[in-house]
Amino acid sequence: MTKMNIGIIGTGFIAKILAPQIQSSNKARLAAVSSRTLAKAEKFVANYPGAVAVEGADQLIARDDVDAVYVATPTAAKEDVASRALAAGKQVLIEKPLHSAESFKRLSALAREKGLVLMDATHFVHHPRTAAMRERLADLIGAPRSLHTMFYFPFSDRENIRFDPTNEPMGAVGDMGWYSMRAVVEYLAPNTLEDIKVFAERDPQSGAVIRSTGVLKFDAGKTATFDVGYTAGAAVMDLTVAGTSGILTQDDFVLDWHSGFGFDNPDIQTGFVHRSGMATRNEFAFIETPSERSQHALMIDNFADLIRNGDAAEREIWLSATEKTQVFLDAIWQEIQTQARAVPGTDPSSKK
Repeated sequence: MTKMNIGIIGTGFIAKILAPQIQSSNKARLAAVSSRTLAKAEKFVANYPGAVAVEGADQLIARDDVDAVYVATPTAAKEDVASRALAAGKQVLIEKPLHSAESFKRLSALAREKGLVLMDATHFVHHPRTAAMRERLADLIGAPRSLHTMFYFPFSDRENIRFDPTNEPMGAVGDMGWYSMRAVVEYLAPNTLEDIKVFAERDPQSGAVIRSTGVLKFDAGKTATFDVGYTAGAAVMDLTVAGTSGILTQDDFVLDWHSGFGFDNPDIQTGFVHRSGMATRNEFAFIETPSERSQHALMIDNFADLIRNGDAAEREIWLSATEKTQVFLDAIWQEIQTQARAVPGTDPSSKK
């Protein structure tokens, strides 16, 4: 099998996480890396034999030996870079979040026009656990009615791009809340958002959103609550789906403890917990969902497969999931902005 040649645009933290997964894949290889300066790109590729360092996104996009690009730029630049890649005939894997649902709609329309794959880089959905839990929802808990997620990483480096509202406008909401909304799409599968209430905390120096909590009401009486940010002093990745006859929980829904990046615990099995009735803790059932490869590696494999199989219906499934996630995220962000405008001195845009 000929490997898919992937180029990475951007040399930040997340690009460094995905590069080894690309290089170790049986279905893809790292062909090139671009940065705004050649020196940064050269430093990045030093550990990846065969990968070429390139200055600027346009030079990478123009390369004939690059079949697909991974857009790992700040959110403010994603649509521009991704649209140029698609226009040039490159398949695109793009970091989340997007700038807005409208931004993603423009990109997805271009991908359809060109007959190309556009996939967002939400990694947890590629772990077998996601499909296994989704497939067993009805059997284990009846009709899903509510979902709660709590996602915190202890983080306070104001020099990091997460604290830069110009490049990452949504702050922790875009960074962490994206996973909560994708879990809503995967496990609740609502059609429309009917009501929303959100609270946000901003960093007093940068104005970046560093914590947010909210509740969303969807069609058919489904609800979701989320609590995300950088301020809890611990890594928390809890998820609970409640149905009409039981609940399912995970305590590592974003990055599994077993092999999610930042974790290497072969003795911790990946799966989910089932509870029903008056079961006490020693009666909870842990359902294992093992995987020989990490969810990031599986994402690269699935991206390559989606390109090769040319299945238009499957491509639409991925596009739809991304759009719905971004729509719900946009609603959260709009609510935060509305509240900020209503309280003098709390809207960062008014300080410019």
